[in-house]
Amino acid sequence: MGNRLSGNRRREIPRSASAYTFQRVWSRTSRRRRSVNSLTDPYLASRTTWPVPRTEAMFLPEYTVNPRSAEKEYKVLHQINRGAYGEVLKVQQQSDKKVFAMKVMSKQEIIRNDAVKQCKDEVCIQRMVGHHAFIVQIHKTWQNKIHLHIVMDYATHGDLYTLWLLEGAFSEAAVQLYVAELALVVDFLHNAGIVFRDLKMENILLDHDGHIRLTDFGLAKWLKRGTRTNTICGTLQYMAPEILREDPYYHAIDWWSLGIITYTLLTGSFPVKGAPNHHLMCSKVLHTEYSLPTSCSAEANEMITRLLCKDAPERLQSLPALKELSFLRPLNFEQLQKRKLQPKSFLKRKLPATLARRTKNGKKFICDKQSTELNVSRSDKQQQKKRVLLAYRS
Repeated sequence: MGNRLSGNRRREIPRSASAYTFQRVWSRTSRRRRSVNSLTDPYLASRTTWPVPRTEAMFLPEYTVNPRSAEKEYKVLHQINRGAYGEVLKVQQQSDKKVFAMKVMSKQEIIRNDAVKQCKDEVCIQRMVGHHAFIVQIHKTWQNKIHLHIVMDYATHGDLYTLWLLEGAFSEAAVQLYVAELALVVDFLHNAGIVFRDLKMENILLDHDGHIRLTDFGLAKWLKRGTRTNTICGTLQYMAPEILREDPYYHAIDWWSLGIITYTLLTGSFPVKGAPNHHLMCSKVLHTEYSLPTSCSAEANEMITRLLCKDAPERLQSLPALKELSFLRPLNFEQLQKRKLQPKSFLKRKLPATLARRTKNGKKFICDKQSTELNVSRSDKQQQKKRVLLAYRS
C-alpha cells in the first residue's frame, strides 16, 4: 500500500519507463529515528574512530582508554593492600598534592576468572552512590594494555578489621555509632535498588575523624525491592543462612551481615568460626544459637537477636525498625548523618597514635586473621574460588 501511486502521479509516468526506473523513496523519519536512538545508546561513549583491541573494548565505557599521561599524573607513595586481582596504592596527585587511593587490577586475572562484568558493575554502582557521606567516592577510572585503574578517596585510618585486631572488643558506645552509620548506608543502598552482598569489616574504611567509608562494590548488584537473586557469593563468616542453603535471597542478607559485625565488635570474636566451603559453613550457622555473653547489656542482646534471625522474613531489615530498638534509641540520627558525632572519642585507643605506630615508614602490617571470600555462580559450581586476603597496612 505504501508503494502505490495516486492517479495524478500515475499519469506523469512515461509509458516507456520500466519497473527498474523507479526506486522506493525511504522515509526520512526513519533516518531521524535511528539518529535519535543512537544518542540514547549507553555505549555510545565507547565508540572510537579506530578499532581497539578486544581486551580494551570489553572494559568500555566504564574504563576509558587513556594515554600514559594519566598514570604520570599520580605519584605512587606506597602499597596499602593486595587482593586477588591486584593491589591498592597510596598515591599523590602531582598538580595539587592531594592524596588518593588507587586500585590497580590485572586484566589477565579478571578475564581468567570471568569477572569482567563484576569490575564494570563495581565502578558503575559506586559512582552512582559515591555522594553519600559514608561511601568512598570514585574520582577517575581508566585502562591501559594490562591494567585497570580506579582512583578513589583515601581513608586515613585504614579499615575497621585492622582496628578491631588492635582494639579487641569495642565499648557499647562506639558500637552504637558504628552500627548506626552502617545502617544508614545499608538503608540508602537498598532504597537505591542495590544489594551489597559483601558487608564485612575489611570493606569498612575509617576516615580522619573515625567515621566509616564503605568500599569495594565488586559483589554489589542492582536488585529491585521484592525481587530475588541466587548467586552464592560473599565472605563465608558473614554470609546469611539463605545464601548458604542456596535459596533465592534478597536485601535481608545485608542486615544479617550487619548483625555479624555487631556481634564481633561487642565480643571481640566471631560467633562462628570459618569453614573451608559454604556447605560446612551452612551446617555451623544453622546449629549455632546467637546470643551475647552476660557481660553485654540486654539492649545489645536484643539487637543481636533481631539481626541474626535465621528466618529472613522475621529478621530486622529496615532503618525505622532499627531506630526503635532500645540499644540505638538514644542516638540522634540527624546529627549522625551530618557527621557531628565522633566515633573515635569512644575508642579505647586513639586512632592517629595507634595506626601511625603500626604503619610508620611504610612498613607492612600483616593481619594475623584472614577471611575467605567465596564467589560461586549457581550455574557453574565448579568455578568455586577462595580468596585469602592479607590486609597490608602502610
